[in-house]
Amino acid sequence: MRRINMVLVGSVVLFLTASLASAGDWAHWRGPEHNGISRETNLVADWNLDGKNILWKSDIGGRSAPIILDGRVYLNCRTHHDVTDPVEKIHAREQVVCWDAKNGDLLWKDEFNVFQTDIPSPRVGWASMAGDTETGNVFVHSVSGLFRCYSPEGKILWETSLAEDYGKISGYGGRTQTPVVDENRVIVSFLQLNWGKTASPPPKQAYYAFDKKTGKLLWTAAPGGAPLDTNYSVPIVTVIDGTRMLIAGNADGGCYAMNARTGETLWGFQMSKRGLNTSPVADGKYVYISHGEDNIDTVDFGRVQCIDGSLRGDITKTGSVWRVDGIKAGYTSLLVKDGILYVVADTGRMYAYDSKDGKELWTYNLGTVGKGSPVWADGKLYVMEVNGNIHILKPSREKCEELSHVQLLARVDKGMDEIYASPAIADGRIYFVTRDRTICIGDKNRKPSSDPVPPLAEEKPMQDKIASIQLVPYEVAVTQGEKIDYEILAYDANGRFIKKVDAKLTPGPGMEAVKVDGMSVTTPSDLKAPAAGTVSVKVGDATSEARIRVFPPLPWKFDAQGLKGKQVPPAWVNAFLKLQPNEVDGTTAFKSSPGKGRPSASIWLGPSNMSELAPNGYTVQADVYLKEQKRKLASLGVTVNRYDLILKGNSSKLAIQSWAPHKRMAKEVKFRANPDTWYTMKLKVDIKDGQAVVKGKAWPRDKPEPEEWTIEATDPHANTEGSPGIYLYRLADGYIDNIIVSEDK
Repeated sequence: MRRINMVLVGSVVLFLTASLASAGDWAHWRGPEHNGISRETNLVADWNLDGKNILWKSDIGGRSAPIILDGRVYLNCRTHHDVTDPVEKIHAREQVVCWDAKNGDLLWKDEFNVFQTDIPSPRVGWASMAGDTETGNVFVHSVSGLFRCYSPEGKILWETSLAEDYGKISGYGGRTQTPVVDENRVIVSFLQLNWGKTASPPPKQAYYAFDKKTGKLLWTAAPGGAPLDTNYSVPIVTVIDGTRMLIAGNADGGCYAMNARTGETLWGFQMSKRGLNTSPVADGKYVYISHGEDNIDTVDFGRVQCIDGSLRGDITKTGSVWRVDGIKAGYTSLLVKDGILYVVADTGRMYAYDSKDGKELWTYNLGTVGKGSPVWADGKLYVMEVNGNIHILKPSREKCEELSHVQLLARVDKGMDEIYASPAIADGRIYFVTRDRTICIGDKNRKPSSDPVPPLAEEKPMQDKIASIQLVPYEVAVTQGEKIDYEILAYDANGRFIKKVDAKLTPGPGMEAVKVDGMSVTTPSDLKAPAAGTVSVKVGDATSEARIRVFPPLPWKFDAQGLKGKQVPPAWVNAFLKLQPNEVDGTTAFKSSPGKGRPSASIWLGPSNMSELAPNGYTVQADVYLKEQKRKLASLGVTVNRYDLILKGNSSKLAIQSWAPHKRMAKEVKFRANPDTWYTMKLKVDIKDGQAVVKGKAWPRDKPEPEEWTIEATDPHANTEGSPGIYLYRLADGYIDNIIVSEDK
């Protein structure tokens, strides 16, 4: 099967030392060293949009930083279509664009829909892409939670849906984390509520490490506490005191270090009463990070912080080397070079500090707020402002001099262009992405040159004693009767891979009926409904667990009979506490009530690639019942292929939608749903020649089903995959019962 199992088991390749990065690549949003430093030399110091040192321009812009890999430029962004235009908006989508780095020729682009998110169009394409210098493949994390691996030619090699498969919670403001590639892993972070042990609120920011070649999930980690915000701090990989670390700012206001190979939490440092958005930088054992919100221990807003990254545990009270309070630097990441720490504050000023003791060296007035993080190269600083300004500066310990200042007017609107992206530098060229443009500057007569990119610091020697193990794949979704092959990876106390080992697998709760054969398990073949559970393994004192969801052939039928307390069907994603069995109208149904957080929620009933189970498509049907409270009614609905059919109680309408903020493809008809009355809803999607016809109907449950569909909408850009689901908008109590997912014939 293509995606449902993710159990292509081939050997897990583990690179025990860091491969040397190429100066001709900029595969991470902050460059080959994850710190905004380029080792390139002989770069241009000035330019203008009229042609001076312009190598090429594109009218495709965005808000994320570009990456450059093997002579290609990659960008995640939105398409150009105007979501305010009633005709054009149906074509508004997200896209990955690939140009030839030398001349700007468009090599390929892949457009895909935005769905099941509250993120508005201007913030689509938030996360930068990540590249793998070993394979040449690139990765994108879309605002809808699609996580894809592309070949250099644009072929999708593997894909997972982080929302439907792992319970990703969409950031309301667009904040989406950029992935990072390290050795055999590609790691991405998001807020999530899943199933089993990871179903209980509050949601946590989790780090998911996938095998970069196959998409198998290797491990997850959730080092922080309850989130205070969504966030977009990008992890870095560095070696401190002989340990390879993954370090990032967290949604709970802390900065955390994890073992980069195992996900084990090494230390945590609490800073802010809001989530951290800036990415850390490291210099030796010192880690630098900032924020622009409330401090946890002072009344000042903002802080620049130096942390001793060689410590362990909760180092909030012990790990501070120095700090400067009152500097609101909540957007741009810091940069440290030659003993100077550069900080671009939210106020438009840039500060320079001695990186060892925090002494202020100088300040420089940029103008307005900066959000694109600075880049250092060839003795110069490349610094961006949101309000269309690009600065090339010459810094020293004593002062900062201006070499070039270009202000860009908007290309498609009035006023200034907007800049959120950081620059990228590769092969003698400098790339700027603005809202309206992508610009490549350089001198074609200069030969690219570079100092060598230094490797990471040396790690501690590998030990023979096994300290921890990983059971891989960590989580799968499979069909009943399917065989899952596992590997057990053993690590020493420092997180270095020792070897693969064999041991007896033990079925856990929910998977008692699996058959174990060596390092494989075969799921039951006689399930009546989807199931979920675990298997575990023990090697010496080390233990590990893996998670399994198993799906029988359709139809699936769900009701709340026999469920007690807070129980929900075990394989449902993002359902715990959002739906609870409760008595109503003489029966037990799933109750949805107003609660903390956003009123909207999607519950996922199956895997994201339902075409493996229902190649001809599937239909979802459910009974719904609304209660009036404080003169309000809830909205309830069902989901097929990422399209929602919603009974809107307050507005007395039946609606089809997929991307709520803009109603890219949407339709509404009048339909009065009386409180204290059962209605049946039904949704199916017919796909032909890339077009989807979305059909919905609703009727009083005690009446015969009408032959005609109540509402139909057409999408010229069909969603061909997607988990069946339940849609909630919890303004008042509502009930759902008798949910049926059936295969179309």
